[in-house]
Amino acid sequence: MMSIGEFAELTGLSLKALRLYDEQGLLKPVSVDPWSRHRRYSASQFESATRLKALRAAGVPLAEAPPFLDDPRTAGVTLAEHRARLAAERQRQDAALDTLDRLLNGEGRNDWQVVERRAERQHWAGVALRVPGGDDLTEDDVECANEEVNEGFAALWGVLAESGNAPVGPFWSTLRAVPGSDTEVEVICCWPVAHPPPDGWAVPGWTVETGTVEAALELAVRWRFDDPMTMVDGAAHPAVLALLVAAEDRGLDVELSRLRQIGLLEQGESVGMEVALVIQK
Repeated sequence: MMSIGEFAELTGLSLKALRLYDEQGLLKPVSVDPWSRHRRYSASQFESATRLKALRAAGVPLAEAPPFLDDPRTAGVTLAEHRARLAAERQRQDAALDTLDRLLNGEGRNDWQVVERRAERQHWAGVALRVPGGDDLTEDDVECANEEVNEGFAALWGVLAESGNAPVGPFWSTLRAVPGSDTEVEVICCWPVAHPPPDGWAVPGWTVETGTVEAALELAVRWRFDDPMTMVDGAAHPAVLALLVAAEDRGLDVELSRLRQIGLLEQGESVGMEVALVIQK
């Protein structure tokens, strides 16, 4: 048998790693001196140690290590899953590097046209729903939230049309913080209407709200979905950032809850978006 130092030298594992594997029950020493607590290992443990070393190099989480030592069939499935995660991560990294190349070459500095205009007074009806926020959102989270938003717009349209108060313009939405929550936001999905809905109106299964956008001076910027642009994953649309820069250049203290995201419609189809920000009532 050999000491922990000798075993570490031969396997390439650090003393700290060997002690951790002992504590986790992954690679326990053959014997431990009851007085000195010195660990002793045997040559028969080289294979397990080598696997653990390879797992560390491959970035396999420690919690997934046991099958690689005890159950090769289960380990094969775990390895395939880990390989798929690494491939997906490499794709994300490659995409981020391509985006960074374009940004460094100036491709991200689109000449977004921020316009100043007068918005007319407009009644609206809407449904409110909470969606997850924060940095740990997954693609599934975003997709589910988008589906719920679309369902809210559709349900609202149906009720308004049936009541004889059909929308009179493109849909729009706005965000607001949920009091007491750092991870949720509330989306208000709105349709402009000719007159406010009557008291007691409802959209079954949804929380409804009504209001009026007052006549005001506002800044606005728009883009089409087919416009070429350089996007950074997780960041706001570059046109929105351009709008906020324009507002700041005017010395405005911007509240994000005052942003309205408005759909651009052509022949009933959504072809782009517009974002507007009130700057003076």
